[in-house]
Amino acid sequence: MHIRLIAFALALWPGLAAAEGCLDQVRELARAQNIATDPPTASPDKAPGVTSRELGRSGGVIEPPATSDRSVITPPGTTDSRMPTMPDVTGKPGAPPSPQAARDEAKKDGAADRTALQALLVAARAEAERGQEANCVDTLKKARELLERSK
Repeated sequence: MHIRLIAFALALWPGLAAAEGCLDQVRELARAQNIATDPPTASPDKAPGVTSRELGRSGGVIEPPATSDRSVITPPGTTDSRMPTMPDVTGKPGAPPSPQAARDEAKKDGAADRTALQALLVAARAEAERGQEANCVDTLKKARELLERSK
């Protein structure tokens, strides 16, 4: 009796069984890579200290609080106070990077790949939970390809 009921349910919702299969694969891959697949949440009650509008107007620089210290020089209000965000670093052309620089670059690449993998797994999980088997499988395939490239 129970088998007939399950078979009937699967006949009506073929994506249901497949989505669970994909969801299980997503969970397994996430567990093997020690990556969380919980989607990020934002608290509507917690307001940011600085709004994006304020950051946009200031060029990313927040004005420091006023001080009565006479040694502090206040720039004129008419100057553009945009702060450069990248240092002016020029490497010697044709010079190989130092071993430490190569290790640092590899760490950056690994962190970027791990972040991209987490994003793909979160997306695949969401698709599976919505019953979108094809999208889940496609996103899971992209996650596995990323893992293969990063090896």
